[in-house]
Amino acid sequence: MTTFAIRIQPSVQKEIAAANAAEARGQFATSFQHLERAHVLGQATTIEHVRVHWHMLRFALRNSLYSETFGQLWRLVAAFIFTAPGLVPKGNTGGAGVSGFRRMSIANDLKQALDAARVGCTPALGKIPLRRLAASAALAGLATLIAGCVTQPKDLDLSLDKTSASNVYRVALVPPAQAPAINQMHSWKVKLATSDGTPVHGASFVVDGGMPQHGHGLPTQPRVTRELEDGTYALDGMKFSMTGWWEVKLTIQAPQGADQATFNWVVSSPAVRAASAP
Repeated sequence: MTTFAIRIQPSVQKEIAAANAAEARGQFATSFQHLERAHVLGQATTIEHVRVHWHMLRFALRNSLYSETFGQLWRLVAAFIFTAPGLVPKGNTGGAGVSGFRRMSIANDLKQALDAARVGCTPALGKIPLRRLAASAALAGLATLIAGCVTQPKDLDLSLDKTSASNVYRVALVPPAQAPAINQMHSWKVKLATSDGTPVHGASFVVDGGMPQHGHGLPTQPRVTRELEDGTYALDGMKFSMTGWWEVKLTIQAPQGADQATFNWVVSSPAVRAASAP
């Protein structure tokens, strides 16, 4: 263990302890903020960098944060490989909601702790050009792999107004007029009509979906709760936990029969892409 790692470890541990205490009180946002601070402090040393990502992964698993879990898995591997060569972006807070390649500003109190830990430390051995070159190549490969996982198909149908699978209904999804932020609960509308355009009353829906490329479902259990007006229904409890390609699947039961419709939706940062009502 390097001198810097020994000196910075108490500061990292203090933030981890604060995170655990906040989580125990049910203050989940505050808890993760302490883990982000721990990440900024520990990211220059492999042992602390990996340890913080391990705590972030466990936090995500305990709280069923699927996108955060996915993000922490690859960050855990990257921390082990790229910390020693010095190929980590300074100030990055380490959560899945922030690009793993983005440099960020560092809070003044964390800067002071880092500067104090570095006093008298010599640069770590082994940071030679060949090692940097190999690590850079591995980082590029990892970035390519990640990009392949999050890039949606080029021919993706993004229509929010379509005929149901068996042509029984005309179905439209209407997102909110103001694009909600990532992880913000919000409501949509569902418009349901027969193939000739007559509004359908008294329908019931089962809502499903998720991210096909990541293999996980929706982070909430959205429901169609009520009929607002002729053939227009409220879809409550929607939330998107990360950027990328999402599917929203509706199973429809109404007097005209049962049918299904699947919609594609691409979420971009920092808010869901706005769309006009059909």
